[in-house]
Amino acid sequence: DHKLTAVAVARELDIFRDGDLAVTGADLEVPTEFSLVNPEHVIATVADGGQLDMTIRIGVGRGYVSSERNKRTEDPIGIIHVDSLFSPVRRCTMNVTDTRVGQRTDYDKLVLATGSSNRVPQVPGSDRVGVQTLKTVEDLIFLKEFVRTPYVRDIVILGGSWAGLEIAKSFLKLGRNVRIIEKEQQLLPQFDPEVSKLIQKELEAQGVQFNLGEQVRSFPGRTFVEQVQTNRGTYPCDLCVVAIGVSPNTGLLAGTGAQLAPNGAVLIGADLATSVPNLYAVGDCAACRDGSLRTSSLKVADLEIARTGLTETEARKAGLRVKSAMATGTDRPGICPNPHRITIKLVYEANTRQVLGAQAWGEKNVSARINAIAVAIRAGMTVEALGQVDFVYSSSSCSIWDPVQIVCGQAQ
Repeated sequence: DHKLTAVAVARELDIFRDGDLAVTGADLEVPTEFSLVNPEHVIATVADGGQLDMTIRIGVGRGYVSSERNKRTEDPIGIIHVDSLFSPVRRCTMNVTDTRVGQRTDYDKLVLATGSSNRVPQVPGSDRVGVQTLKTVEDLIFLKEFVRTPYVRDIVILGGSWAGLEIAKSFLKLGRNVRIIEKEQQLLPQFDPEVSKLIQKELEAQGVQFNLGEQVRSFPGRTFVEQVQTNRGTYPCDLCVVAIGVSPNTGLLAGTGAQLAPNGAVLIGADLATSVPNLYAVGDCAACRDGSLRTSSLKVADLEIARTGLTETEARKAGLRVKSAMATGTDRPGICPNPHRITIKLVYEANTRQVLGAQAWGEKNVSARINAIAVAIRAGMTVEALGQVDFVYSSSSCSIWDPVQIVCGQAQ
């Protein structure tokens, strides 16, 4: 056997990705005749007494090493697996194990970007064709081709949050029958109940069917899904898209002492650092320790929805004494063709009158109002200060009184 050592340059960056993990510059005890099953991933081949600078691609956390003699058959005769991470005080290491020898490779800084995995109800029939998630490009291609068939008419979407409504939007444009099933008692749990009901009413007027407070029990059918059965009823289904959330891929952190959020995501600060020295995280596997305004928007059919900061429900749960105001305005003067109505619910602290959050919906230009309120929250503005902002007026495009100023004026 010969110890293969990567060149020093390759050690400057080690990348590990869950699902399609790339390992650069690992010290591995393997015979010199070994190389990768996929030779295009080998930067340089090894000779007796030589050095190998290798990049090993690992599918679902594993990479297969094969002999040059067996390359054509691609018979795996060795496995490399990332077991765990260690973080000593002076030196950080990652435990990399093949089928015979355990080795550890050093790193100075490690960035975890392992993403997340879709959650799917573990009920009878969940493996039938037509019970689908939307996570990858391959998922998108499948859905695009699947709905081309004329018999795919009834679409069921599991999950009434942002992702579910985004998916519903696409199928509404295709003229399909869209039904959303949500286990909670309201659509869009990120909004206050009365706001969610108003949004639901407008979406129902555009053809979306809702079944709230229902949990899936099974997916009846033969090879293909034909129905969705819940605790309250059974509904026709040619395609079911599951959008009930994701689980962060943070299993690699077991035993490191990293602080995790309730959903399993690793907590990070403003500098992306975790509680483990020299370990950073980004993407779906991470959650901000200090929180964020969660400013977001969505357009479904002819309805634009947006939010920022705290809802009234969230603020009260946090022990804050808050008030709220709701008002409707237009994005342009009434003398202009097609003025768009925008409704805003503003949440503010009762004593200081500092703006804490807002939710808004309308046909158009909703996000611009929420962006303005997000700036006000970050700046610590009061309701009065926000209402006195000198917004643009134009006789052709902007009202004299912007919807943001109107709702501020309603705040008592």
